[in-house]
Amino acid sequence: MAKKYRFFYHYYKQYKCLSVHFRGKCYRVDDVVCEVPTESKWNKTQPNLVMQGWAKSLDIENNVAKIS
Repeated sequence: MAKKYRFFYHYYKQYKCLSVHFRGKCYRVDDVVCEVPTESKWNKTQPNLVMQGWAKSLDIENNVAKIS
């Protein structure tokens, strides 16, 4: 069984794209395809809303992040 890692993504207002955080790295992408359950997390500072969950892998193809 593959280990699952925490991920989260949010809108990156400064660059007008999405920011995906997985295994300690930040990836700027245009779209996200998420194949695992997520939950919303509200912060008092920016980014105010973050979608987070647990995933085994992150693949980026044609500037689209596929979370599985």
